[in-house]
Amino acid sequence: MTEPMTAITPFEYAPMPHIHFGWGCRHRLSEQCRQYQHIVVISSRFLAQPGQFAAELIDSLANHCQVQTFIVSGEPSPELVDNIVQQCAHHSDAVIGIGGGSVLDAAKAIAGLLPSQTSVMDYLEGVGAGKPFNVDTCPFIAVPTTAGTGSETTKNAVLSRIGAFKKSFRDNKLLAKAAWLDPELLQTCPKEILHTTGMDAFTQLLESYTTLKSNPMSDALAWQGMQKFIGAFELIDSVDAQQQQIGYGNLMLAAMLSGTTLANAGLGAVHGLAGPIGAFFTAPHGVVCAKLLSPITAANIRALKQHDNIEFCAPFLHKFAQIGRLISQKNNLSDNEAQQCLLDYLQDLSSRYVPQGLAEYGLKSNNIEVVIENCRSGSMLGNPLTLSDEVLRYAIVSSL
Repeated sequence: MTEPMTAITPFEYAPMPHIHFGWGCRHRLSEQCRQYQHIVVISSRFLAQPGQFAAELIDSLANHCQVQTFIVSGEPSPELVDNIVQQCAHHSDAVIGIGGGSVLDAAKAIAGLLPSQTSVMDYLEGVGAGKPFNVDTCPFIAVPTTAGTGSETTKNAVLSRIGAFKKSFRDNKLLAKAAWLDPELLQTCPKEILHTTGMDAFTQLLESYTTLKSNPMSDALAWQGMQKFIGAFELIDSVDAQQQQIGYGNLMLAAMLSGTTLANAGLGAVHGLAGPIGAFFTAPHGVVCAKLLSPITAANIRALKQHDNIEFCAPFLHKFAQIGRLISQKNNLSDNEAQQCLLDYLQDLSSRYVPQGLAEYGLKSNNIEVVIENCRSGSMLGNPLTLSDEVLRYAIVSSL
């Protein structure tokens, strides 16, 4: 099927960190950090245990510089970030984050605030004081150990206050100086976490590919990321070590690419709902994405087909069909057949790898109005069409 002809809309593409990718590449990190005199390490509790990578790195760094270590468990709050910033030595000259998206987001925010010793509430979108971020920052080095949020290539740190908000601290100066992507570290991650974080990455790739703000560069990287993601779970679950290694590498690369595409093209209705769900309920972000991706994609395809402006809708419908052809490896499918193939794949992914419903985390059909009332900003603005409250409500209920 020939792609509809459209003019290229003017766009910008933000800078990226220096990417280091490869099996075992993390072992070079300590040597690369010899230029620093005082390093702050932010880690998960598990990775800081003896024998795990954060503990090994801290021991290695301690041979040539001072090291302070802090543990982040769960989604970071503004209070956690401010508290760690106050405890850090003011002369610290680098922050290394080792862990999943929550750890990296916390480390990113800490690196941004450390030199100025200001509060993150001065800058947090929507709920902060709205001050301009005109302060010096500390170099941030990201070492992801899950393959989900893509925080290693984004300029925002997501912070939460459960029951109140889930918002971003966002600025180009927060972007990591370097990202060390070692797929071997994914072996430390439980499979169920890999599945849920991987679904977040795939959601980011699909949404950034079909968002209102997509551009040729983000499309190319999102397409590459989706190619790497498809089949990665099956490879990781293989009994063959070489196949597992390929799967881990593909998943980590897909997650990294999802970070840079979301940073430059935005997201859509899945993440528009995931924000307030994460603010008012304890549902893990990856689980939310996994359960909403199929019903929201179906709602988008249906709304685009029913819309009067065929010229506007055609490119989006074509993209959804192209993803379906990528999944099926059948280029001769009609658009309708390919779109249905995509929807079937998304439903199968959710059922096989994230079987739990959102009801397990407290969501019920009679308590989701707070989500609907708080979902119309941020990522929702990038969705191809504005979906009605009724459609969004139905998508959430179908995910319970």
